[in-house]
Amino acid sequence: MRAATGVSCPAGRLARELREHLGRRGIDAQISECEGIALVGIWSVGLAVWCEWGPTGWRFRWCLNDTTQRGQWRYTSCPCSAMETAAQRIARLCQERHRSMYGVAGSGAGHRSGSGE
Repeated sequence: MRAATGVSCPAGRLARELREHLGRRGIDAQISECEGIALVGIWSVGLAVWCEWGPTGWRFRWCLNDTTQRGQWRYTSCPCSAMETAAQRIARLCQERHRSMYGVAGSGAGHRSGSGE
């Protein structure tokens, strides 16, 4: 929310909704928001998901690559109106990254470290 105007941006609300969907899959995420963009951070696997206004409306956008490696990064997006689809795709990527990083996949993505904003 912008304190000066009292206007709330949809990005934060949509990011919190995504965090709830991911939480039901056992994935912990933190929210950061500022100036009309919100970030859903799934730090245990190094994944950041932006909630932003795009050419076709509100969307979630994230990097498919392991961003610690060199090379060209590939991004994808999913409309916020397809919340369940976005949550499924992000959860699948979290599981892949968790398996790659830690050698095992747990419940959900196998990582709950406490929730926060």
